[in-house]
Amino acid sequence: MAPNRGYKRSWKNLLINKRYQLRFTLFMVGLSAVLMTVLGWWVMRTVNESTGVATAAARGTECKAVVDPPEKPVGDENDDLPKPPMRLDEGSGSAAPKGGSAADTNGSADTGSNAVTDEPPEHRPNVQIVESTMTLVKPPPPPPKPALPPDFHQRIVDHWTCRLAIMGRIDELDLGRTRILWVLIGSGIVLALGLGIYGIKTTHKVAGPLFKVRLYFAKMKDGRLDKIYNLRKGDQLVEFYEHFKAAHAGVVQLERDDIAQLRALIDAARASGGDPKVIAELEALCTRKEKALE
Repeated sequence: MAPNRGYKRSWKNLLINKRYQLRFTLFMVGLSAVLMTVLGWWVMRTVNESTGVATAAARGTECKAVVDPPEKPVGDENDDLPKPPMRLDEGSGSAAPKGGSAADTNGSADTGSNAVTDEPPEHRPNVQIVESTMTLVKPPPPPPKPALPPDFHQRIVDHWTCRLAIMGRIDELDLGRTRILWVLIGSGIVLALGLGIYGIKTTHKVAGPLFKVRLYFAKMKDGRLDKIYNLRKGDQLVEFYEHFKAAHAGVVQLERDDIAQLRALIDAARASGGDPKVIAELEALCTRKEKALE
């Protein structure tokens, strides 16, 4: 059973393989951002339509009037007065005014008639006013003011209570729409942060074993066969790591067999009086292999 140092995860070494971890995490965050944007646009479109319909229905609510409208609209007070003609009647052929003649009528020039005829100056009709009368017509009395209903004050309270309730309903609809918008924005931010943290931690569980294997290969390249410790709880690539440990244990066993054979060879060479230089080289090789296993 391989020993376990009991390493714990910490925020300092979460980004072991930054290129792999950040690319995977940013892909998940970007994909979730696109999906949340499309979903939020569809939701807000539906919310705006519903809010618009509800707001129109609230604005269309009629509140009871403070004073009942009259049954018949009151017309202008001067409607019964005679209205003067707007222009002269040139073709009526009527008699001349009192004290004048038809010739006088056609012989003098009137500046006011220039606006109503296009005839040359010598053929324009002349108007001479000899005497005039003015009759003062007394206008009809104004209609009596309607009497206030006995519950006038209560009607005022009810009317403005209804108006304030409508405005409150409209403000509540706008507030609800704004609240939904902020909920969507907050949900998107929380989702992006959650996926970012989850992506980094998940990729760390894959990058951690690979990082350990790379360190062991670097040590083996330098001639060091250190002890292999177990993975931390929750790490991925467990099967791959077990195969690596089995291969590492096989290499260690081969080194130990070589050391045993070298020791036997050294002892035999010393017993037979072999060359001291060769024996020294064998001892150096055996010592180097033993240090590699420490």
